[in-house]
Amino acid sequence: MPKYTSIQETAYNYVRNKVLTGQLQPNVLYSETKMAAEIHISRTPMKDALVRLSQDRFIDIIPSKGFCLHKMSEEDIWHTYQARTAVEGFCAMQLAQHRDEADGQAAIRALEGCLTDMSRLLAEMSQRKVSLEELLERDLQFHQALVDYVQNTELAQLFNTYHYRLYFFALESLRLDGRPEKAYQEHRKVLDAILDPEDTLGIHAYLAVVQHMESTRNIMLSILAAE
Repeated sequence: MPKYTSIQETAYNYVRNKVLTGQLQPNVLYSETKMAAEIHISRTPMKDALVRLSQDRFIDIIPSKGFCLHKMSEEDIWHTYQARTAVEGFCAMQLAQHRDEADGQAAIRALEGCLTDMSRLLAEMSQRKVSLEELLERDLQFHQALVDYVQNTELAQLFNTYHYRLYFFALESLRLDGRPEKAYQEHRKVLDAILDPEDTLGIHAYLAVVQHMESTRNIMLSILAAE
């Protein structure tokens, strides 16, 4: 494994955080020099950090021009949703198996809270009082709460890595007619399955996650094909 200097790590984490927090926009070219200047370092450690970020598929480097957010390919979408299904399906199963324990009850309350907010936002959207970004934020919080429940740092890191890649696709999907309501229903089915008293192993919860992932994956693929 290559060793990185503290300055390279600083540069890597700085740009990575910008990606994960949505500060960088798709299809926008960013300057390596300007990015280095923002944190008062030379171009060399920033260049090394960008190469690493490119290898990790956070960005794409455009030779002699700069860099931009990584553009998702069809393969990226398939692989990302396979990872999502594995991670979130496992988390849903674990929560279903331990739903009556204190930690499980707390996680379920968090999921219920997300759904309550989503339902309220859907009602307010008809009056144009809220944005799709607000609805998507509650959507992401639902998935975050599911992953947080298992308290597994490796799974949490994987979740944080892949969810940013899908943010802009997810936002576009919510612009499709009827998709916001359908997304809410799919999340509701996941929680209902987690609460199913006849499913002690969490199989129904896992399958509900699979169905949700297949639905959203297919929408992402259709959006990509239309670009």
